[in-house]
Order: sequence, then C-alpha cells, then structure tokens
Amino acid sequence: MERANTIETNAEGLPRESGKVFTFPNVLTIVRVLLTPVFLALIFSHTWYNKILALIVFIVASLTDFYDGKIARRDGTITAFGRFMDPLADKLLVSSALISFVVLGMVEAWLVAAMLVRDAVITLLRVISIRKGKEVVTSGLAKWKTMLQLVLVFGILVFMNIRVIQAKLTSSPLELTGTWSHLMLNGLVAAVTLLAVVSGVHYLVTNRRRATEQETG
Repeated sequence: MERANTIETNAEGLPRESGKVFTFPNVLTIVRVLLTPVFLALIFSHTWYNKILALIVFIVASLTDFYDGKIARRDGTITAFGRFMDPLADKLLVSSALISFVVLGMVEAWLVAAMLVRDAVITLLRVISIRKGKEVVTSGLAKWKTMLQLVLVFGILVFMNIRVIQAKLTSSPLELTGTWSHLMLNGLVAAVTLLAVVSGVHYLVTNRRRATEQETG
C-alpha cells in the first residue's frame, strides 16, 4: 500500500474519500466485525477460562477501532467503505457485548434497549443520507460515546472475570452480581445510555443543519 504524502480535502475541508475497499484500516475494521462472534462464543461458553479469552478478544477488537481511523487519517486512506463500516463495526461489537450482559443477568434490558434503538435509528439515517449522496459527519460527542461504551464493556468484563476467578478459587457457586454490584453496573450503563441519547439528538441536529446549508448553498 502506498502512503500518501498529502491528504486531499473536499470543499468543506474534510478528508476526501477514496473508492478503495482493501486498505489496511478497512481490514482492521473487518477484523473487528469477525471478532464479534468469536467474543460471543467465548462469553457464553461454560468453560471458566473462556471468559478471560473473551476479555482478551474484546481488547484486541477495541484496539482495531483505535488504530483503523488513526492510520486512515495519517496515510490519507479514508474511504467511503471505512467511513460507513467503522461506526457500524463499533455498534456491532458493543451491542453484542451489552446484549450478552443482559442475557447473563448483569444489566437491565431496558437500558440496553434504549441504547440499541438509538444506534439503530442513527445507522438507518446514515444509510439514507449516504444513498442520497449526502456527506455524514460523526460528531466529537458521538466519538466520546463510543469510547465510553468500550470502556464500560471492558469494565464489566473485568468485573465478570474477577467473580469467575473468585468462584473457581473458592469452589463456590458462580454469582456474577450481588445487590450492590448490580446497582453499580446498571448505574454506569444508565449514564452511558444517557450520553448515547444526547449524542444521537446532537447528531440529528448537526446533520440536519448541514443538509439545510448544502441545499441552500
């Protein structure tokens, strides 16, 4: 892959998109998608150490999220595929993890459902905008939301592994959450869910304003 010496921008100063698909950042994005079912298989496995492997897989997948965009901006290899698939891969990974926590009884379903509905609506609007040839920009608030979601999932996975290891060492029945830990975990999920909703509203307002400016401009 050739490295660009300069990064071309469009009329609005945003990086110009390439029509290529098989760039290194896009490969990282695809790897993140492929790691998601691996993560799910491990977290629902009845073998105790697979929970540790699930944490490792999630860390690796999260690192691909950090580096794909960074490398694309550095090398000027931002593509239409990457701009669309990168946030979609994030949502797939995070949503899968959160749903697994609901199934395992660690967090409340309605909190995760609110976050999933927000992501589904935003993803649908992105698809519609792209099909209409409109440029969609991810806000800084939305990026913070994604980062906090990844940190949240990481924290819950660490907590889960601590409980699993404790149960293994003491040969006691596995209880993933107690009363206070359940409240603490759901409080954290609620905070991130609130941020997700706020970032969703901000996304709608910002991109609506941009669409209006493009139509009148």
